[in-house]
Amino acid sequence: MKAISFEEFRSRQFGIVVFAGGGNRCWWQAGIVEGLRDSALWKPTTFVGASAGAAIAVAAVTGRLRASLAAAVERFSRTPANVDWSRLLKGTRPFVLPRIYPDWIKSFLSASDFQTLRESPIEVQVAITRPIRFLPTAVSTAIALGLYSTEKFWLRTLHNRLPHLVGLRSEHLVINQCSTVAEASTLLLASGAAVPITPTHRVGGRAALDGGFYDSIPLPKTEKNSGDTLILVTRHKPDRPQLFEVDGRIYLQPKSKVPVTNMDCTDPVGVQRTFDQGFSEAAELRGTR
Repeated sequence: MKAISFEEFRSRQFGIVVFAGGGNRCWWQAGIVEGLRDSALWKPTTFVGASAGAAIAVAAVTGRLRASLAAAVERFSRTPANVDWSRLLKGTRPFVLPRIYPDWIKSFLSASDFQTLRESPIEVQVAITRPIRFLPTAVSTAIALGLYSTEKFWLRTLHNRLPHLVGLRSEHLVINQCSTVAEASTLLLASGAAVPITPTHRVGGRAALDGGFYDSIPLPKTEKNSGDTLILVTRHKPDRPQLFEVDGRIYLQPKSKVPVTNMDCTDPVGVQRTFDQGFSEAAELRGTR
């Protein structure tokens, strides 16, 4: 790991941008993108995203980042709790996230937005995780959750290694190539399925798990020679510099812990502040603050 200065960062031109997962922490990514999109270093041809990061990437391509932010703030303002226990009596999931997330996707992926996405010169790869072959999906999900927790909170690895060893596999699907809005929305829902809070989805006729289960920081799968790779990491690690390089890729993490919890649907102020933090840090990166 090599620390990168702001001056070196400004000398690059980023053609591939990776959006790590992280739920509401991904609003920091939205602020970064909004703050960098008119700068000389911002020349993306490929976005790669997992979980909520994939949704932010699509909102960026459709030009609806601020609209999606406003939609999240408005909906969270009307949500008093993350769990509605009365729904258990009806035999349904008590969590509110599975009802909010599909509606939020519509704020940046309407019919006209989908056409913009289809015609965009920026290719958006959405990461999903395929379950272990010959095992029930529920068993694969439980294993994936256990490995995810082990790597992120105990081993503290930058990229997951264990899922591949047990047979979980990652797929990157180009959302621009989806045939319908419904197909594209399902792909985003599958990539961001925070099981057990949300259900799993089927993509291409097969079960698909959260893209972050294989690796919450999905490495690009592209042969394009399109400039440097910028990886937007959403979790602040105090033992790492804000900008660092690993294997020729530039990683950017929040300067400090973002003021929001990843799956809290009741904190509109935290969402707005997280976006503002990213936007402010982008100005500092550009040298305009």
